[in-house]
Formats: sequence, C-alpha cells, structure tokens
Amino acid sequence: MAGDVVLGYDGSEGSKAALRVAVTVAGAFDAPLTIVFGYEPNPMGGETADYKNQLEKIGSDHLAEAVKEAKALDPSVAAEPIVAALRPVESLLEASLERRARVIVVGGSGERPIMGAILGSVPHKLLHRSTVPVLVVPTPED
Repeated sequence: MAGDVVLGYDGSEGSKAALRVAVTVAGAFDAPLTIVFGYEPNPMGGETADYKNQLEKIGSDHLAEAVKEAKALDPSVAAEPIVAALRPVESLLEASLERRARVIVVGGSGERPIMGAILGSVPHKLLHRSTVPVLVVPTPED
C-alpha cells in the first residue's frame, strides 16, 4: 500500500497553495503528510557552517509554519517536517522513496511552461524524474 503524501514547501505563495491541497489529499487517503524543505549546501570552502545553519533555520521556520497551518486545516492529518541538505528535487525524490509516497505535491511557480523547461523548475524536473505521481498546484492569481 502506498504511504505518505509528500509536499515540497519553501514558504512561497505557490507552496502555501500546495499545502492546502496536500492536506486535503492526505485527509482523503487517511495518509501522513511529509513536508520537505530542501536546500543545496554551499559546496565551496570558507564559512559554510554559518551558511548551512542559516538555511536550516530558515527551513525549520518555514516548516513550523506549514505544520501549524496543516493542523489548522485538518487536525486529523499527521504532518512531519523534514529539512534536507539536498537540492529541492533530490530531497523530494528521496523523501518519496523513503516514505513510499503515493504522490508528491508542489506549487507551480506561475511561470509559463517554456520558462520552466528552460530554467529547470522543480515541478518540471519532478514530472520527468519521479516514479510516483506529481501534483502541481497553480499559484493563485492576485
């Protein structure tokens, strides 16, 4: 049986829209929600520990906000945050394998499809690399 609903979350408006959908999907399947913040550590030398610590703090803060919002939307959904020191796509793919995900949910960036293909957006890469379904939630219009 498939497992978690995995959500990519970075605090953007697109990820906030995706959170609302992911909570609904997790509730409908009575599945846990894994909320992932992925970042790429600086591969260069120097003061990388400070940089890494700051990114982890930003991720932890965003995920605390996301878990709180998930609980407000549906208290029955178990939400677990993960801060991963991997690029966002790799962090979501790894979490989907570890959690035997039934779906990965991400927010759209609001870009036109060709821009995503050229710039290599997270949703675009996931659609081509994931072995589980990917649900891309459009960013709400202002």
